[in-house]
Amino acid sequence: MIKNIKIYIAFTLALLMATSCTKTLEVTPRTSLAADDALTTLLGVQAALNGTYAGLRGPAGYTATPGAATYYGREMTLNPELLADNVRNVNPATCSCRGNTLLINAVSAHLNIWNAAYGVITKANVVLAAADKLNDGTTPAQKASVKAQALFVRALVYFDLIKIYAYNPNFIQNNFSLGVPLVLDAVDDYSKVTFPERASVTAVYAQIEKDLLESIGLFGTTGVNASAGTPYIATAGASHALLSRLYLYMGGTKNAAAVTEATAALSSGIGTFQATPAAYLSMWAAASKPESMFELQFASTAELPQNPNDNTIQANYQQVLNGTTRVGFGDIVVSNNLLAEYEANDVRRNVMVNYTRADGEQVVQTNKFQGSKGSFGFDNVPIIRISEMYLNRAEASARSGNESQAVSDLNVIRNRAGLPAISPAGPALIEAILKERRLELAFEGHRFFDLTRLGRDIPKATIATIPFSDYRILAPLPLTELDVNKNLVQNPRY
Repeated sequence: MIKNIKIYIAFTLALLMATSCTKTLEVTPRTSLAADDALTTLLGVQAALNGTYAGLRGPAGYTATPGAATYYGREMTLNPELLADNVRNVNPATCSCRGNTLLINAVSAHLNIWNAAYGVITKANVVLAAADKLNDGTTPAQKASVKAQALFVRALVYFDLIKIYAYNPNFIQNNFSLGVPLVLDAVDDYSKVTFPERASVTAVYAQIEKDLLESIGLFGTTGVNASAGTPYIATAGASHALLSRLYLYMGGTKNAAAVTEATAALSSGIGTFQATPAAYLSMWAAASKPESMFELQFASTAELPQNPNDNTIQANYQQVLNGTTRVGFGDIVVSNNLLAEYEANDVRRNVMVNYTRADGEQVVQTNKFQGSKGSFGFDNVPIIRISEMYLNRAEASARSGNESQAVSDLNVIRNRAGLPAISPAGPALIEAILKERRLELAFEGHRFFDLTRLGRDIPKATIATIPFSDYRILAPLPLTELDVNKNLVQNPRY
């Protein structure tokens, strides 16, 4: 990985520049710092932390070039929908069809976040190491807050990697239990470059859990503001929320812990549940979603993918008329089988818009990304919403035998959607929760992973079902990484 690490080391120096206007830890990031201050002062480390968050958007200047990772700026939101059954392409006559290979699960068509993800991990590791060395009068609380945030981001990224490149620990296929390399030390010179093997799936899940538990502990340090007022800064509530998701994926004996963590997240004060259908509907027009427990901020249009009219999430999900000019491709529209799942009067069906394309095709587009920050393609990206916590707790409760709690949480989501309460039990309760999860979190990048974490086949809107045993369930490791790091083992059959 020398080539990639060289890039990341260069970026460590570039961390002197604050990549966001976000206020972090009560210190306003400056646009630049003197070289002697780099990572030796609290201000420098905070600038580096901002760069870590910025890495979640994707590489600077990224485009729609095939294979160019955009991470949460596009790929982690769109591709899990394309790989499953919530969306379809429009007719070929008016389609750029850039997502077509994903829709048919073509060989090697998957998520490709490897380089972007390890770039973020490298930055997080540098922040963690630098925070420990600060001796400029930085208080223990300030150090704890920086480290807690970096640990949260590192955990999030490793969780993404393990979901994409490895099997869920409960559904290992053909004894192939390799996860992803664990890189936990700061790389700030070439002597520290290593070529790590893939750790086991179990080891990676354990490291994610460790990072989140440590993050929560640090947020509890006296003087740390664990309830920062912005959802694009990691908080104790966000760490509890991500840990609840992790435990849900781990299942089994971790279901009880998933309930505990979801409850802690719900009581953290981060994110506000939109309790009425009207509030839910209007939420999607807000620049920062009130339900967000953690979201990716785009502070300016300069942070969007190049040519926002073509490459943003909205541009893929929507086409709109600006006078007589069509903006956006809008290639990825709502599938008929998802539309059929909505009950009458479900307000979530109203977070979609009908649209007539140039060839006369009538389509339904999601309106969750609608240029809510003032221009086409300019949206924050919700990564964890408070509604997910009710669904996490419902499913984990049902699987651990507390069906009354599960039904209660299920109906919180249904009632808010304008639907009557129901009282399923046993397997029917699990299926009802999973259905609500599909409807509630549609177009936010969950669908494919909710199927694969349960070892389920992948139903498709236009082709035959993809069996879970099919090798295409996993993404291939990038060939460039395999060429450089001979200790890596490729996923089966690639």
